[in-house]
Amino acid sequence: MKISKVSITTFRHLSNLNFDFGSTLTVIAGGNGTGKTSILGLIGHIFKFGNTSHNLFNGRFETKYSSVFRFSSQHDTGNSYHYKITFTDNSEKEAQFRETNENGRIRHRIDVGGRKRHGGKILKPVIFLSLKRLIPLAQENERNIRLGMQTLTPELATEYNELYNEIFSANEIISPVHTISNNKNSFSPTTSNFDAHGISAGQDNIGQIILALLSFKQLKQNDPNYEDGLLLIDELDATLYPAAQKNLLKVMLRIGRELDVQIVFTTHSSDLLNFLSSRTGSQFKHHTNFVSLTNSLGSVTATQGFRELTILLADLNHEALREIKPKKINFYFEDYEACCFFKGIVEGVDFGCENSYKNLSISCGTYKTLIDKGFEEFFRSVVVLDGDFKSSFSQTQTNNVVFLPGTVRPENIVKDFLASLPEDDAFWDNTFRYTKRVFLDNINGVADNRDAMKRWFNSQIEFWGVDASSLFKRWKELNPVDAQEVITRTTEIITRIVDNFYDLATQN
Repeated sequence: MKISKVSITTFRHLSNLNFDFGSTLTVIAGGNGTGKTSILGLIGHIFKFGNTSHNLFNGRFETKYSSVFRFSSQHDTGNSYHYKITFTDNSEKEAQFRETNENGRIRHRIDVGGRKRHGGKILKPVIFLSLKRLIPLAQENERNIRLGMQTLTPELATEYNELYNEIFSANEIISPVHTISNNKNSFSPTTSNFDAHGISAGQDNIGQIILALLSFKQLKQNDPNYEDGLLLIDELDATLYPAAQKNLLKVMLRIGRELDVQIVFTTHSSDLLNFLSSRTGSQFKHHTNFVSLTNSLGSVTATQGFRELTILLADLNHEALREIKPKKINFYFEDYEACCFFKGIVEGVDFGCENSYKNLSISCGTYKTLIDKGFEEFFRSVVVLDGDFKSSFSQTQTNNVVFLPGTVRPENIVKDFLASLPEDDAFWDNTFRYTKRVFLDNINGVADNRDAMKRWFNSQIEFWGVDASSLFKRWKELNPVDAQEVITRTTEIITRIVDNFYDLATQN
């Protein structure tokens, strides 16, 4: 049961904020003071996972608000804070702020699911990586740094090494060594050239993020109660150079999907946001939700969806948006006949973009294979397939497939349609004197197979208008419901494409 939505009624300077979660990644971005870290703390406080399982930091799979922020006796006392989390099964869990007087001292609590000590929390393993992870060992007292006794399994140690090299585009032999200090209990990346005392803050940071991911892997392997997990990371980009940020994002997407871990992180990195908004970053858009927090107009507001990325970048850089550039969307078909049919249906419909029709003569089966394998182009385009393929492939909210009406090939639909028109139908009144008798004479003896029907279609199309426009215009008039289904589905897909693949220009 994953998180689908968070709703904050009020918490300090946050009020009436609502946003959805991505199935794997949720990016919370915004300037300083917009409440990004507080939101992570509120989310994590909803969950617990008991005392029996420990992560690779030798701690419990849980986080408390007290490890993220402190309540102020001056500014928080007397307030009523409230928020709730909604899950993918539509269940909800509410949390409420409460003050208590314990021996004359005001204490603050956040009750989950009512005033029931720990009883209202949801069973889910959580790891919260705060900015405390960024404190360099060099800034700690040497006497407080020591080697621990724990080791990773050979499998986890190998994966630690592989992930480290993947993120840093390196080729080193990394040995994770258990290191303990006042601020950390972790496995530090170690080689023949450096150990925990010599690593950079970025190397230490990556080591801890890798360790968090491997903690969920170990838990999934060992604990039968594991269903999914939640990883919260404050300022993911801190201490990392741009290429490492991008590689880390790819790693988190892959492992998050593999382990059913939702990863929520905060950032205000222009490099990371530019990468997500680029075509190169399009692989993230189907598993990720982007949340933009801004206080540029006073109170903090939240908007979501990848269309907000460039708007936020302009806000972070104090730039104005100049314009939304025109959008061209590609349409792919199995063959020319399908293209003509679709064009006839959508003739006169303004989708708010420039339609670019592509005829690649690719079979429906090949399209299905490319879509199933995540071929990027087809997630920012519309793929129109013949109706005879409906039984083996479905239109879903995660693909951009539109099926033509009917359950047979377009040329057969044309044949059946013309055969159904009476001799006095308006369609037969044309300058070519293409009457129903002419149609019947030409279709007589044509075999009902793909090649023969295509030859017949192409031999007759010159009498049906440019790209058979007159014929399909009449078909649309007599089949408005079927035509509207195609138009509605296409509109939904184009809206999704425009939301996820767009161009905005700033003043520079």
